[in-house]
Amino acid sequence: MAEAVIFHYRDADNLLTRLNPNAKLLALLSYSIVVSSAPSAVVLPLALLPLLTALAVHLPWRGYLRESLFFIVIAVAMGMTAILSGDDGLEAAASSVSFLSMVLSSILLTDSTMPDELSRSLGAALSHVIGRLGYSLASALEITLSMIPLIIDGSISMYESYRARGASFSSHPLRLLCQLSVSMLSSILDKAEMYIDALYSRGYDASKRRASAPYRMRDWLVIAISIAVPIMALIHPYLR
Repeated sequence: MAEAVIFHYRDADNLLTRLNPNAKLLALLSYSIVVSSAPSAVVLPLALLPLLTALAVHLPWRGYLRESLFFIVIAVAMGMTAILSGDDGLEAAASSVSFLSMVLSSILLTDSTMPDELSRSLGAALSHVIGRLGYSLASALEITLSMIPLIIDGSISMYESYRARGASFSSHPLRLLCQLSVSMLSSILDKAEMYIDALYSRGYDASKRRASAPYRMRDWLVIAISIAVPIMALIHPYLR
């Protein structure tokens, strides 16, 4: 079975992998806020940040581009919609680029962070605010992130099995799409049930306190920048 690479953790030794998961998550949220609200002329330079980061960590571009076709189609549709609604070319391009930049940033997070590492770090941080409920919320996020690769792999396997049986979208596209969707949904529900059963069979406790990754100076630097940049972007118009 072909295995997808998008939204899968990739074991590598680089600065991004060594960062604390909470620092990376906060950086993702901060970047998404800034790039989605930035002026059109600023979006394109901002898009270089995740692009250069992906180049630095040697992201497997060929596999990711092939599996990101869905997001690319959405970005093109967003740009076309913006043009049809009366926006100029720069604004239309900025809306598409900002969306793709946020997708690439999310890919970088999942590529460099294991779901359980993110869950442990996020749960420990949230526990200082909402107690044991923080670990439960983080565990729900861990299960969600762990299921995404299973869903993608299962969908690819289902699609390849249909093609191996000679099915073609060109002959009966609607009927085949309905059959494929029902099969995928059934497979996803089965995988989710098996995953939850496996967790409970091991005595998994979502609210249990777990050790988190330590914070180093580089993590605090990323956290400080991630907090400061959106605040500066928010108050900048009022400082003119």
